Amino acid sequence: MSELKKGIFLLFILLPLKEVYAQNNAVRGIISDRGTGEALISATVSIQTFSGEIVKGTVTDNNGHYQINNIDRGDYIFKASYVGYQTYTDTIRVINYGGAILKNITLSPSSEELGEVTVSDRSRGDNAGQTRIQPETIGRAPTPAGSADLVSYIQSQPGVLATGDRGGQLFVRGGTPSENMVLMDGTLIYQPFHIVGFFSVFPEDVVSSADFYAGGFGPKYSGRSSSVMDVRLKNGNLYETGWSASVSPFISDVFVETPIKKGKSSLLFSMRGSLIEETSDAYLQEQQPLKFNSQLMKFNSTTNEGLGCSALLMRTYDRGKLNFDSDQYFKWSNVVAGTRCFGTAQESSLSFMELNFGLSNFNNEAGGGGGGRRTSNIFKSNLDLSFVNYVSDIKIEYGFFANYRTVNFDILNRFNSLDANEESFLTTGLYLESEVPVGKYLSLKPGLVANSYMIRLDGTLEPRFRFSLDFTDVFNGEFHGAAGVYLQPLIGLADLRDAGTAFTAWMLPPGYETTLRTTHYLIGWRQTVTSGFDFTVEGYFKTIEDTPISVWNPVAQFTTELEYADGTVRGIDARLNFSHKAFYAAVGYGYSITEYETSQDHFVQWFGKETQRYNPPHDRRHQLNAQLGFDWGNFSANLNWIYGSGLPYTQPKGFDSFFNLDEGVPEVKDEYGTPRILLEKPFQGNMPDFHRFDVSLQQQFQLPSANLNVQLGAINLYDQQNLFYYDVFSQRGINQLPIVPYVALKVESK
Repeated sequence: MSELKKGIFLLFILLPLKEVYAQNNAVRGIISDRGTGEALISATVSIQTFSGEIVKGTVTDNNGHYQINNIDRGDYIFKASYVGYQTYTDTIRVINYGGAILKNITLSPSSEELGEVTVSDRSRGDNAGQTRIQPETIGRAPTPAGSADLVSYIQSQPGVLATGDRGGQLFVRGGTPSENMVLMDGTLIYQPFHIVGFFSVFPEDVVSSADFYAGGFGPKYSGRSSSVMDVRLKNGNLYETGWSASVSPFISDVFVETPIKKGKSSLLFSMRGSLIEETSDAYLQEQQPLKFNSQLMKFNSTTNEGLGCSALLMRTYDRGKLNFDSDQYFKWSNVVAGTRCFGTAQESSLSFMELNFGLSNFNNEAGGGGGGRRTSNIFKSNLDLSFVNYVSDIKIEYGFFANYRTVNFDILNRFNSLDANEESFLTTGLYLESEVPVGKYLSLKPGLVANSYMIRLDGTLEPRFRFSLDFTDVFNGEFHGAAGVYLQPLIGLADLRDAGTAFTAWMLPPGYETTLRTTHYLIGWRQTVTSGFDFTVEGYFKTIEDTPISVWNPVAQFTTELEYADGTVRGIDARLNFSHKAFYAAVGYGYSITEYETSQDHFVQWFGKETQRYNPPHDRRHQLNAQLGFDWGNFSANLNWIYGSGLPYTQPKGFDSFFNLDEGVPEVKDEYGTPRILLEKPFQGNMPDFHRFDVSLQQQFQLPSANLNVQLGAINLYDQQNLFYYDVFSQRGINQLPIVPYVALKVESK
């Protein structure tokens, strides 16, 4: 606890440094889209002499915010530009030291006819482990719907594993699904992925941009130990009403955006619902008992003074079976509400400030299949305050957060020692990260998270460090790295003895005896070869302490016990991108080894050693993804091929029968007992390799008052038989979808 107090003391010592910042002249503000008020990320801002020489420059951050410091007194030309938008140019006069000039700029899309569309890739990130995703790249992964989906694109990234085409479970660089954080305008959503694996709550129509961190993320994100997906939703248009509606054999959706007060506030509404359960009998010759829907509403208000607020409300529902021939079912629902306010002001000594308040409730249920009914619920409310300030050219980001959670679960039918329970607890904390330029090329980003738990868990400190060596001006390359400690006080318990589960029970570790802890180490290189041609290579190593596991038993049975394991994850991700005019191509490769180590006591059968090592069921050694496409006028084509080496599974060893002696001595000559399945040592077998080829072709027709998009496509075009998981109880494999041709229609306003 003394370490925690020292960390909090250090943070408060650094907070008053905001006053020092006022000793230099600065220009700051927010760059946004004129039509929606959305922040323009990575917009270029520069201060130039009247002869055109650049004096200082920068790019906007995730909030569209920028600040240029240490400007000498004088007259300058101010420029702000962004790809596809008209450049803003103005003159500024810097007179007094210690002042700040506020320049909030709204840019309008360029009205120039560009002729042939240029396909570009703006998906590179600024930090180790980061991929920045823009709406134009989401559609590169074919999706059997009128609108592309963020989760389909995420699954094409190296290091991201979906064990099948249903279940809504993603594993990132050896982490489990409960170790991933997904934020929606700053508010947490526990399960954003639908039971049909191509869909999530993030269709391309509602996504402004997203930052995906496969590891090494900064101290602003705490409470998860594997990955972060930070999604920024679009704002409704401030000036014009727009709409779209689409239908396919899998899903239908409706999207509407409209101004409330023209130029000041807007409303966005999106609604989706699955159709596969209704169409599958005739369409796929096999009923697919899978159903989901989601509804999203967002209100946005903005001012010319650089202040903005938004509020969102979302509901989701999923229900279905992963094994269509079993009576085992899964269902879950989310209800999410959130408010975000942000801004900058000339009179304030703070460069930027942000407030987030959110409520998130997640219900999860499973039953049937001989395993009994299991339920879990978690509710979270959060308040986050973040600030950005500068000390000369050193950027300091810091903030305070408070989270209140209530968890309850009843999983006794699966985990014998865990009785039904309900708990509530409060977490408060502070975080700090500074960005320190060292010379011309090096940037250091040390950071720290301090947590205090109003329960029996001890306070914690999580140091983080990131750096980049940017040689863009020399040979268009960048070297980056990260290291950090990541603690997760809440565990998401799932029975991963096989892949056929979509149930997670959220809880505090029983007895508060341990905390899931991972340590990340990343190092990578990003190289731009020529305009439109670049590649990224990143190696990573991760240690895992006290991850929850199921006790293994040599006899197949539904019930088990909770124990813990340590482990390591090591691997390398590489991605090559090429784009030229209307054409693009991308290839991604991931190599990974995930290994757990646990005590022999957690195995009912003795294997000759005090500790046992094994590869868990989400350990995929090789993964390869190739994308190809072009966009020519009103026609586009997207091709996607994905390969994954076989996943580990537990093989059956044989069969026998047993007698319940509590019922008396059996007549062994006449009675055969109850048959049972005997299992090999866990996860020593490997399922067959997985590969699939998806394609989509789309043509837009311009009607008098709307546009009609017609999409033809196919999932699993060459009809590969891919195994989803092996059911040890029924002794048969459960396959993924066969070839699925589809037609999707989308009508949208002009």
